[in-house]
Amino acid sequence: MDTVCSRPAYAKVNLHLAVGLPYPDGYHPIQSLFALVDLSDSITLQWKESKTFDVKVTGLEAYCSAQNDTLTKAARLWHEAGGYPLSLDIRCDKQIPVKAGLGGGSSDAAVLLQMLQDIDPKRALPLETLKDVASQVGSDVPFFLSGYCAALVTGKGENVTPLEGRKMHVVLVMPTYFDVSTSSAFRLLDEMRGTQKEVSWLSIQELLQIYKKPSHNWKGSLYNDFEPCSGNDAFYETLSSLCEGYEGYYSMSGSGACWFFVSENVSHVHDVHAAVAAAFGSRVRCWLTHLMSC
Repeated sequence: MDTVCSRPAYAKVNLHLAVGLPYPDGYHPIQSLFALVDLSDSITLQWKESKTFDVKVTGLEAYCSAQNDTLTKAARLWHEAGGYPLSLDIRCDKQIPVKAGLGGGSSDAAVLLQMLQDIDPKRALPLETLKDVASQVGSDVPFFLSGYCAALVTGKGENVTPLEGRKMHVVLVMPTYFDVSTSSAFRLLDEMRGTQKEVSWLSIQELLQIYKKPSHNWKGSLYNDFEPCSGNDAFYETLSSLCEGYEGYYSMSGSGACWFFVSENVSHVHDVHAAVAAAFGSRVRCWLTHLMSC
């Protein structure tokens, strides 16, 4: 008999994202403040025990070719790491925009991994094995798998330290006429840095002290190293100018293309949203939401 269950997969924003120089293997270390936002995909899993393992994913046909998605990758890696044979039919109902820097694909994969673990807890992967699988799927997956609403994320994404969530209102702004490839953003960042030998970062203590301050104190201290790499400076400069006079913090999330404004004051968020909608019209999609609290 098939069993069906569904769960939300929430997006994130990077309140801060510092990117280090690449390791010999090509991966980059990061220092980032992740925070979940109340915008989610929905993952539906239909499963039954089987003599062989197979997986079918629907709902992502508009974004990637068959079998070339994080859900398929996560399911196969879970099985190869010791998961038992199952026949999986997975449906992803997308609400989080793709190539946005909001972690939609990684969040989807993390939710699926947890659903697979919960099918039979007695046969679930050991925690360390599961963490290794998550890191293989994608660098953001360990954060989403952690269950934390806010965290300091370092290393290649595998080091996740919980933080107290901040009660803030958010407007997300996604352009409709361009997006950003993460791999291209890393390549452009490396090209811009050229032969640079080191990157200076805030200390962890400094970063956490800044995070505790009101959001209008963050600008000039928190930052995103990918901002100069989007190739659409005029778009982000216009967004930034619309925020002048409002108490809050604004930045690009991840490698882009989504931009966000956060504030403790809901009226400021609504005012920024109105200004953005008036300035850009159909050239953007906007979501009025909030940071998640656990």
